[in-house]
Amino acid sequence: MSKFFGSRQQPYSFAAPLHALRERSLTASTLLRIFYAFPIFWYVTHLQSFSPLLQPIPVELVWSSKWLLLMDRQTGAAFVLLSGILSASVALLFPEKRFVRVWLFISLFQILSLKYSFGKIHHLMHGWVYTSFILAFFLPNESFFPQGSGRATQHRTMLVFHACTTMLGITYGLAGLGKLLGTVYQTALWQITPLHPSALARHIADRLLQTFPDSILGGWMINYGVWLWPAMLGTVYLQLFAVHAAFRPQLHRLWGFGLSCFHLITALTMTIDFSPNLALLGIFFVASPFAPAKFNIMAIIRELPIFGYIFTHFYSYRSKSST
Repeated sequence: MSKFFGSRQQPYSFAAPLHALRERSLTASTLLRIFYAFPIFWYVTHLQSFSPLLQPIPVELVWSSKWLLLMDRQTGAAFVLLSGILSASVALLFPEKRFVRVWLFISLFQILSLKYSFGKIHHLMHGWVYTSFILAFFLPNESFFPQGSGRATQHRTMLVFHACTTMLGITYGLAGLGKLLGTVYQTALWQITPLHPSALARHIADRLLQTFPDSILGGWMINYGVWLWPAMLGTVYLQLFAVHAAFRPQLHRLWGFGLSCFHLITALTMTIDFSPNLALLGIFFVASPFAPAKFNIMAIIRELPIFGYIFTHFYSYRSKSST
């Protein structure tokens, strides 16, 4: 994937100089500890949403929770919730223990399986399931103590860290691909597509009519949706090329900031809370240990998908013409 998505001008290599690798692994260690501080925060702030899981309501369990049929469902649900909270509490203190990370992943997976057995599967926490799986089974325990670890461990730490970055980029890339395929399908049916100037306003209005929430910017965005059309196109662009950006360190912070703005606007207009993904974007993109310390606008432009190719060839053509 690195060879396919990476830059020809700046190949994406994990074989960094020793001092650079040590600094990156130190940053990654801090970010990983922040990663394992978030689950307990999420559990505590969403306790109220878990209470329906304990009610004696008939439910069609998804495949990964079928084992709860072996016992009383309320007892099983209480066990799963307690396991999730305990695993998150222990992971906050001892993330360097593999069995704790595995416990956290399994508990989170089971809680979401139970939660999504009530007729609707929401992808709010899917990114956390994927990344916690990678970190549980592939991250070296010594990654949380980079000062005393060797170069091989630091190298593997960065490789696993970037695997999480790539996985997060894949989730957004699939979302962008879905919008692109939907555009082709709707175009064939002569319908309004996500690329239409009124698409943003229509989408917000449809959401508000379904849920009737108190939206802060929903009405304003509907009235001025046509003028905000570039934001809709920009969102599709950011999502579609998120995997590309994952392999371009120059683009990490830009993509993290752009996708974070997308989630913030979604919350302010359609009251859709994607704060867990904001945390993931902050850890793996905005605060990326791979991102260069200095801001270089020209380097960022050259790495942009499509536009970077056009800019590079135009700049090269101008240089040849001037000589």
